[in-house]
Amino acid sequence: MSKLFLRHNLALLLFFGIALPGILAILVCIFGQHAIFRWMTPNYKLGGYTNDTHSPAFDLTHLKTHQFQKNLEARIAANLPMRSFLIRLNNQIYYSIFQKSHSENVHIIIGKDKQLHQDMYINSYCGMRELNHSQLVVWADKIKQLHDFFEQQGKTFIYVITPSKAEYIPETIPKRFHCNITGVSPHIKEMESLLKERHILYVNGPELMIKATQQYHLPMFPQGGIHWNDLAVTIGSNAVIQTINSDGHVHLKPLDFSYILKNNPKGVDRDLINLINVMHPDDHYTVPKVTFKSMSSARPTLSLALIGGSFLWQMTDVFMRSKTFSNISYYRYFHQDRTDYHLGKDPITHTVNPSSIEDLAAALKADVIILEENSALTVSNHGQEFYDAMQKLVWTRKAQLVSRVVGSKKAKS
Repeated sequence: MSKLFLRHNLALLLFFGIALPGILAILVCIFGQHAIFRWMTPNYKLGGYTNDTHSPAFDLTHLKTHQFQKNLEARIAANLPMRSFLIRLNNQIYYSIFQKSHSENVHIIIGKDKQLHQDMYINSYCGMRELNHSQLVVWADKIKQLHDFFEQQGKTFIYVITPSKAEYIPETIPKRFHCNITGVSPHIKEMESLLKERHILYVNGPELMIKATQQYHLPMFPQGGIHWNDLAVTIGSNAVIQTINSDGHVHLKPLDFSYILKNNPKGVDRDLINLINVMHPDDHYTVPKVTFKSMSSARPTLSLALIGGSFLWQMTDVFMRSKTFSNISYYRYFHQDRTDYHLGKDPITHTVNPSSIEDLAAALKADVIILEENSALTVSNHGQEFYDAMQKLVWTRKAQLVSRVVGSKKAKS
């Protein structure tokens, strides 16, 4: 039996006995021993988009649903040194030779000049997700309703369009997408016209980033990330402050900041690099890091509510670092969760029930309300959900209350 095994598996044994040690030796020479044999925990996380999840408790409930077992299996698998090495080696081969990544269900695109993209932004920008004129008009009318409601309450409502990396540097999109447009998307230009016609306060992030690039002569998106960088979001935050001041209800000092350039991207500046999980990532690129020269004197009574996605999460960070607001409530994609920030205290995250007036209270009580949508997702789900909640929980109830009051007065007369 042993002779038969040796005869049929000689090639395999020779590989493990001779070839594999040689391959490992070459890889060690190229990448270093630490890069090959270290324990790896992949960071499959996009800042502001995916949150850390807690391990299921070891109890009967989680054992019956197999959540505990699956979580334990995933954690063990992620921390097996040889498995981690083989995954990263496979990812490196596809990345270096074929300019391709199989991570995140093949949604990460390797663009020109090693710029990393996500396919949803490219597809939207290149016209695979088109918005017609009637859709934009209907949505602009709904934003007008939101704007007017908060204006009547003596509050400031601002609609913020954040930029898309594909829209910002379309020249890096691979040819296979057959992208025939450059510059700001036509539907963003049309949306801006509709906002102006309706006298809605807004910030056009895509146009803002083009002007910022011309002024600072620096990229506003990192090579290995999908979100705008620290300088870009600070510029965007200053544009929001300027728009708040133009409304007249509140006056805030502009952000007084400086920045330095660093060659060690961290956090959101390398979120897509973390996702592709290769052995030797191209992470030697320059990113700006902002510091605030003089902190704004946060007004304790001034509160801000933000409804939007991951780009707005970065703006929340800037406002807290600069102490522009003392109280901020950030609704992540409106329904996913709400995080309350208070200066000098740890943030507190709550679940959100879109059908609960109590969960909408932070937005209704705020002095400034910001609704954000990315240029790739205009007429987003979270924007529509926020509008629907306002209509159902506030405007409908208000109309019913007025009807009851009028009815009771008629009955008395």
